[in-house]
Order: sequence, then C-alpha cells, then structure tokens
Amino acid sequence: MTRTALFLAYHFPPAGGPGVQRSAKFVKYLPAFGWRTAVVTATEQDHPVLDRTLERDIPAQTPVYRVRAHDIQMLRPQFERLRLGKLLSAINVALYLPDSHRLWAFLARGAVRRAVAAEKPDLVYSTSAPFSAHLLGHWVHKTFGLPWVADFRDPWSEDDLLPYYPGYRALNRAMERRVLAAADHIITVSEPLVEMFARLSGRPRQDIALIENGYDEDDAPALPPPQTERFTITYTGEFSRIRLPDTFIAAVDRLIQGGEIPVDELRVAFAGKNTARFVPDRPPFEQLGYLDHTSLGDLRRASDLLLLIQHDSYRGRGNFGGKFYEYLGSNRPTLAITGPDNAAAARLTAARAGTAVSHDPAEIAAAILGYYRQWKQGVFDYAPDWDLIRQSTRRTQAGSLADVFESVLR
Repeated sequence: MTRTALFLAYHFPPAGGPGVQRSAKFVKYLPAFGWRTAVVTATEQDHPVLDRTLERDIPAQTPVYRVRAHDIQMLRPQFERLRLGKLLSAINVALYLPDSHRLWAFLARGAVRRAVAAEKPDLVYSTSAPFSAHLLGHWVHKTFGLPWVADFRDPWSEDDLLPYYPGYRALNRAMERRVLAAADHIITVSEPLVEMFARLSGRPRQDIALIENGYDEDDAPALPPPQTERFTITYTGEFSRIRLPDTFIAAVDRLIQGGEIPVDELRVAFAGKNTARFVPDRPPFEQLGYLDHTSLGDLRRASDLLLLIQHDSYRGRGNFGGKFYEYLGSNRPTLAITGPDNAAAARLTAARAGTAVSHDPAEIAAAILGYYRQWKQGVFDYAPDWDLIRQSTRRTQAGSLADVFESVLR
C-alpha cells in the first residue's frame, strides 16, 4: 500500500542553493519505499537563484502547491542600487521571529487545506530552515490531527550564524521548544545536532532520528583520477560572516610567495553566489559564480582537491552542508578546514577521504603542499573507505526517512 506524506518545504526545485536538495532527493526516492509526496512550497519568484537541473529529480506525478512568500530579501537588488543594503539587512533581522518567511507560512494555510482535501495525506513533514515551516507544520498537526515529523537541517535558537537582536534568541527558543514538544518525531543531520535537540527538547534520544545529508550517485558518480594541467583546488558553496576563507587564502599566498608552488601551476576555483565578496580577484583565484548542479559535477571532475571550510565553534560542530557528501562520492580527496570536534572532520577521517586541519595558515599550507607534491609526481594516492561512503547515498537516506514515517503511524 502506498502512503502519502505532505511535505512543507520552502526550498524546493526549481529553486537553487543548498537548502533544496535534501527535500528534492527525499521526494525522488521515497516512492521506492512505498511513499508518495505532495509538496507545499514557495514560488519561483521567491528565490534569488534557480536551478532547472534539479527539477528532473521530482517524479512527474508529484502534486506541488506553490504559494507566494513576498520575501523582503527579494528586494535586495533595488536596495543595493540605492545603497540601502544595510537597511534591508537590519529590517530582515528584525523579522527573525522566527524568520522573514512567517508570512509565507500563514499564507500557505489555504494551499495546505486544498492539499489535505485532495491528497489525503497520512502525515505531515516540515523541514527547516526557514523555521517558519515548522510553525506551519505545527498548525497542520493541530488543525488536521496528522502525525508530524519535523526535520532540522540546521540549528535554530543556538545557530551562531543568525545575528539575533537582543531578546530575539530567547523568543526563538520559546518557539523552538513548542515545536520540539509537539512534533511526533524529530529528525536532524548530525550527531552533535541530535545531542543539541535532545537537550533543548528534554525528549528521549529515541524520539530524535539521525538522517544525515548524502549524495546522489546520479549526480556525483565516482570519477576517474583527475588529469589537470594545473593543480586545482575547488570550493563550492557560500561564505558568511562566520564562515570565511581568510586563513585558506593566507596559506595559498604563503606557498606562492615562498616559491613552494608556482602561481602558474595552481588554480583555486570558487563556485557560489557570494564568493566574490570574500576572495581576491587575482591569480590563482577564480570566481565562477553560481553554477547549476550539473556544472558542479563537471567542476569536481576537473579538480584535484576539494575544499570544505567550516567555522570553529562548539555550537557549529554539527552544522555542515550536503556538499560534503558530494565531495565524498566524487573520488576526490577533501581538505576540511574546521575545528577538531567538527562532525565533518570526524567523518572525513573515518572514511580516509582527505585531511582535516585547523584554521592555522601554516597547517593549511602544509596540507596543500603535500597534495601538490603528489600531483607534481603524477601520483593519485587516494583509497577511501567506499563501504562507509556508500552508506550516505540519498536513496539510503530516503529509506531511513520512510522508516521514521512508518514508526509514527504505528
């Protein structure tokens, strides 16, 4: 018997960016485990970047209900032209109760009513960020009596990245507690976040499932050894006020200025919508801007070393994106610049899939130099634990989600 899950996912194809793929891949693979989905999401006009290549993951028969969000951030180009970008940022932070998508969560109630009437879902699943999706999930749970699974891709009240105004963190913690108490089951993406949400909720460990992000073998097949004319390091993703490339750039400059790596033998590629704000516009650094998912695969193929940068904090030790798993699946070593307790560093080490270092430029430079020397000698000395890596495919993770769904219906 096929069951139906109502997905409340603000980020959904054709939207691009890091928040989209978890939901898209669940929707792609859940039918293999006896679950179809109906999705309530935002419209194309509500997303700053689109990635049409992700639409192919969505089964043709999937009902998708789209609701305009009227997100203030979509006005950023106009504000920037008027040199009022900081004002818009201040207004956006003032809306962090819990975020600027709360209006969407309210307006989406009509679409939810239509979806419940038409699709007869067996349960509701909400995923954050934005955390307003969980407020909508709570409303669905109370209004229709549907079992509710709440998925946290990121921390909420304890997220270092969110620049809360005074008093806002406490208000968000109160909203978070209500969500954590009401949901029938909680899901998150790393062991440190499981520990965090268990502590914040006071619920037993068995009420919180660990379903990591993963990689889709259709998107990130194991590539043949690289054949590059220059030693190529690739970073994909965005930077922020607490995730910065400064120590990596300092390490690269040290190697070039010290004559250990000729600048014409090195290429450092950055693919992301905001990396140009943080990285120098000079060799060996290259700005590629936002790339769709297919182009990212081509970029990994043309790389010798993949770069992961995480901020070093206790709260942030379990917060890393899905791109890490695509790195793992690509048959390329990863250089992870992060804290020693970060979950990504532990997974990288366990899989023998690269090197984890601190934010010390000297340590970073030494790691880069080691990989460069192997490249110079024509050596591709990389033998990860593929059995461990393949436990993180998107299909496997969808099976784990189906198990959670079945458990809340028992």
